[in-house]
Amino acid sequence: MGTKNNFEKSQILTMVGGMISVVSVFLPWYSASASAGALGLASSLSVNGMGWVNGSGMLLGLVSGKADWSFQGVGVLALGIACIAVAVFLREKLQSLAMFACGLLIIGGGVVNLQSIGQFSGEFLGATLQSGVGYGLYVVLLGGSVAAAGGLLAWRDLTTK
Repeated sequence: MGTKNNFEKSQILTMVGGMISVVSVFLPWYSASASAGALGLASSLSVNGMGWVNGSGMLLGLVSGKADWSFQGVGVLALGIACIAVAVFLREKLQSLAMFACGLLIIGGGVVNLQSIGQFSGEFLGATLQSGVGYGLYVVLLGGSVAAAGGLLAWRDLTTK
């Protein structure tokens, strides 16, 4: 059952999942904040999937320009673009399998990063520190899930024809 633009619902779902994945790469995957209440100092830091660091205060000064972030943002970005291309250019069984595989690989990238980012919360030398996963990684999982759902929907449509 196609829509008026000749794309199946499963293709649209996968394209949306791919777009969500592409956007998620530019959202914060890691964030940290510190505050020293007695001194009135506050600092924050966030890193997106591409490893781009932004923030303010002493935390930003502690991060060197050569910091090696173990995020696979480039892979998620490439897979998000691949989801869109697969939904547009491939047809039938190969398309449904490729859409599902892209979605699963995006989810895998998100899970690997969720596990690799440690969380810390506590006091250190009179300063309160907190660090952990940013909301961008949860958006990665959402995008991958939507893309995989599009692949499953396409497969279901093929088997019921």
